[in-house]
Amino acid sequence: MIRITGTYRWIKGAHFDHHYFNSSHARITVEALSELGLIRLETDRVLATSTPEVGDIIAATHAYFANVEVAQTALAKAGALLMADVSNYTNLKPDIRLSETTVHDSALI
Repeated sequence: MIRITGTYRWIKGAHFDHHYFNSSHARITVEALSELGLIRLETDRVLATSTPEVGDIIAATHAYFANVEVAQTALAKAGALLMADVSNYTNLKPDIRLSETTVHDSALI
């Protein structure tokens, strides 16, 4: 399985609307990627006990696809649409990474 991860690292003067990210942006993402092979979408709000420091990851999104070809095609077809929405919830630029994921059953560990 291939996971596309977008992480958001804090910078001085940043803003991030987690409500918009987890509602509107997630909906737009699912709508854009569902017909392009999206298996599952997850969003993370990093919990911290203090104000984030420069470089801290404050949020992430994870989109899962069957293989790298499907993931790359989805990025090529929907990437511009999804990036155009980023300014609606943050002034941070997401760092996008593709990774191969392996699921491990906790009963086997």
